Amino acid sequence: MEGGVVREVSPDLSAAGDGTEVLDVEGAFLIPGLWDGHAHLDQEAAQRFRIDTTTTRSAEEALVLVATALRDAEAADTRPLTIQACGHRLSNWPRIPTVAELDAVTGDVPTVLASGDFHSGWLNSAALRILGLPAATDADPGAPVREDVWFDVVNRLDEVPGNREGRESGYRALFADTLSRGVIGVVDMSWTAPSSWGELLTRLTAEAGRAVAVPRIRSAVYRDRLEESIAAGLRTGDPMPGTPLAGDGTPLVTRGPLKIIADGSLGTASAHLADPYPAEVGGEHPHGIANVGPEELTALMTRAREAGYEVAIHSIGDAAIADTAVAFRASGARGRIEHAQLMPADAGPEGALATLVACGAHFSVQPAHLIDDWAMVDRIWPGRKDRAYAFADMVAAGGALELGSDAPVAPLDPWLAMSAGVGRVTPTGEVWSPEQRLTPEEALASSVDGAGPVGVGTADLVVLGENPLGLDAEALGAVRPLATVLGGEVVFRR
Repeated sequence: MEGGVVREVSPDLSAAGDGTEVLDVEGAFLIPGLWDGHAHLDQEAAQRFRIDTTTTRSAEEALVLVATALRDAEAADTRPLTIQACGHRLSNWPRIPTVAELDAVTGDVPTVLASGDFHSGWLNSAALRILGLPAATDADPGAPVREDVWFDVVNRLDEVPGNREGRESGYRALFADTLSRGVIGVVDMSWTAPSSWGELLTRLTAEAGRAVAVPRIRSAVYRDRLEESIAAGLRTGDPMPGTPLAGDGTPLVTRGPLKIIADGSLGTASAHLADPYPAEVGGEHPHGIANVGPEELTALMTRAREAGYEVAIHSIGDAAIADTAVAFRASGARGRIEHAQLMPADAGPEGALATLVACGAHFSVQPAHLIDDWAMVDRIWPGRKDRAYAFADMVAAGGALELGSDAPVAPLDPWLAMSAGVGRVTPTGEVWSPEQRLTPEEALASSVDGAGPVGVGTADLVVLGENPLGLDAEALGAVRPLATVLGGEVVFRR
């Protein structure tokens, strides 16, 4: 490697002079650097100061965790500026909780409990008042906020005292952990202003007294900030202002795609479906929620194409995916469909899957979600299991997959994602829809951002102690790299 790129690959390196530094990997395996195709780095960093509510099965259990955290803080004489938690899924709880019962435990300490799928949040009155939302009253005890109202809350959480400091304190550990897993790049779906990454990395570097090692980041933009991004002269692939370069001279942080959230989620029972949810689940939205209708979606995607942006369309339910396929065809936009958890039943050359493939859309999927969601599918989407997480169908149709985590919804761990895609093993040991399993080759090829075999070119590399293509699903999930090289620089060594 020289100048941040691979100059020669050979059993006898003629270009290497006497003073060349040698990294002897003693017969280890070398693969291209891994990418996480979909994560929320701001929320993943914030997880390091949040209570984990993943295992809770009721609001009462979550309230116990919150009360315990408050008691521990009081005992240590460190009154918290805010209490935050994340991980639960409302669909797993027998009832919807109220703001009033959270108030009874937390008092005037602003408290935010984000659902594990990040499509709803349970806030107490103190937090709601800070954010300008209605608090609980005797007449209305309040309920969790969902979908677009919640997304606005997430984007404004820094208005809650202590949130920004808590989140930013987790970035250095997050970056180090990411690089240690062989992840040299992340498509980041955080909601950020054009200058945010430059300002953040400058602060982190100043605090550390040295440059902070970061992976490559493609920073998405949401529709409410698209025109601001265009006015700033940014297009997909352009370097973000004030951000550093990798060792090969390429920008580490670039403008990513336009992110559009077309529907809800499985965990909140709000994904947009062709057939209704069971009556006890669907409530006032029996077919889920279409956050963006087909005409508006097509218009947004057309604007993106004209302005030089790729798109990333969050579409989970089969009706949302069908609408997204139509919008790709009508707009001529390039990009990806995010999640694609329930494929439409319309197989064939005119169906949604075939249309998306014909339009060149990639499928950005998160296999680890099925580990959490498998038991929910039969209850929330009865009779549709064969179309859920249909990875093999996507590959068979000629679709290109990009694996990711959706962190913090699932851990930012590409080996877990590959293991889940190859094995589809549930926590009970069942192989869930085995006909939809990926091969190890398909899983790895879907985790390297389209890179081919290691050769002359960009030196984003991962050194492994075992051949990942010869491992079963369980062993694949346990892989931990020996070293990670980004732009010709060793950024992690075990």
